[in-house]
Amino acid sequence: MASKYLWLLDNGHGGIIRNVYQTQGKRSPLWPDGTQLFEGEFNRAIVRRLMKLCDLEGIDYVNIVPEEEDIPRPERTRRANEIYKTNKKCIFLSIHANAGGGRGWEIYTSTGETKSDKISSVFFLKFKEEFGQITMRSDYSDGDPDKEARFDVLVDTKMPAVLTENFFMDNLDECKNILMTETGRDKIAKAHFNAILEIENT
Repeated sequence: MASKYLWLLDNGHGGIIRNVYQTQGKRSPLWPDGTQLFEGEFNRAIVRRLMKLCDLEGIDYVNIVPEEEDIPRPERTRRANEIYKTNKKCIFLSIHANAGGGRGWEIYTSTGETKSDKISSVFFLKFKEEFGQITMRSDYSDGDPDKEARFDVLVDTKMPAVLTENFFMDNLDECKNILMTETGRDKIAKAHFNAILEIENT
């Protein structure tokens, strides 16, 4: 298929270099069995899966942060905006795992009514379809399910932008049974991809 949009994929935080995680914090507790999730590694694992799925369908994308280093958010935004200068048909997608004692899945856009709202609603629907009874954290106060925040990667990017928070890494059940499993990661990537496909085909 011919790609309608150029998807700018942002795997949040740093990866692992020579067995050293590159971001302070942004990790699960050390679980009783000695395992631990590092969010930046998880984010990159989802983006890698998503890129493979996009390759199979001929969907255009750019990995905004191919490095394992923790690239600062202003630089991520700058890279996205540089691409936008030559390709106005961009959508920015930032991928994260959540923390803070909750459970479930949520998506963020910038404040106010923007083009990002319709995009986020598609992602919300596809995650609900993929994960069934999993808690979907939402805010319908403005008529759609996305949550709104002034994250710089949402506010300072010049193209429509959404940020997904894929379950809670400090929730033992979600971390061990979804975020740290190959099956769970595959399902998360598939839900993102199904949303991309829907947006590409409408």
